[in-house]
Amino acid sequence: MPRVVAVGRFDGVHRGHQFLLGEARRLAGGLPVAAYTFPPRGPSLLTLAAKERLLREHADEVVVARWEDVRGLGAEEFVRTELVERLEARAVVVGPDHRFGRGRGGDVTTLRRLGGLLGLAVHAVDPLRLGGGVVSAARIRDLIAAGDVTEAALLLGRPVWLTGVPVPGARVGRTLGYPTVNLDLAPELVRPRAGVYAAWAQWRDGEGRALFYLGDRPTFPDLPPSAEIHLLSPPPGAVDGPVEVHLMRFVRPDARFPTVEALVERIARDREEAGVILRGTASPARLLPDPRLRGPGGRP
Repeated sequence: MPRVVAVGRFDGVHRGHQFLLGEARRLAGGLPVAAYTFPPRGPSLLTLAAKERLLREHADEVVVARWEDVRGLGAEEFVRTELVERLEARAVVVGPDHRFGRGRGGDVTTLRRLGGLLGLAVHAVDPLRLGGGVVSAARIRDLIAAGDVTEAALLLGRPVWLTGVPVPGARVGRTLGYPTVNLDLAPELVRPRAGVYAAWAQWRDGEGRALFYLGDRPTFPDLPPSAEIHLLSPPPGAVDGPVEVHLMRFVRPDARFPTVEALVERIARDREEAGVILRGTASPARLLPDPRLRGPGGRP
């Protein structure tokens, strides 16, 4: 079936990607729009399962190409075999800095030359600019690493997102009076700045407002680093299955406290501050397509 194909890594499916996919829809003239993308590589903003879920909101089809299947293709071979022959593309939509083919040897100029030979219309969409700069995954990753999840959310069009599965912990939070659920975070996701965040947590059969902590637990130097959530209201049942964490605002950096009592007092203030931040907020949309079947990284 003939279609218009938008090609990109689409890490984050951020507002710039949404703009590009909207242009593909506008140019399609009734043809279906396919988003052609790849699995995450390196620190990423989404797992593959979450990326596919978001892309389906903006495209009729999502085509995930395995890196090992396409990395050896030259630029002309990629356009001919993947876009023209496999997908029957009538037009391809990319960003102005798009590179493709073996060794990233092809660019938009290459794509236009090949498109003229193969009957493929080529549209390069200028990047979306917000907040004084181009909306890009690299910019968002830098904001998250700095703890600025508020600015990152503006560029994403949704809160910063993490996912992980519950794992046994040292039960320190319980002894402090603030029980937590320890998480093994999806390894492909970019890590936010160490510290405490106001967050929404969602799991198989529930959801709730929470504190999210990521750090080295410096007050307890004998313990390993951890990622964990403390729910502001006790859940009615067990927190199981994949847990999605939506970071709403940075509360404070990780810190070593002189005494356990000082840490307990600080957690109480963190809870109070998070309650104010999250008051009146609605639970964000879940990003895993089926939390009963999928784990971090889209693994069954």
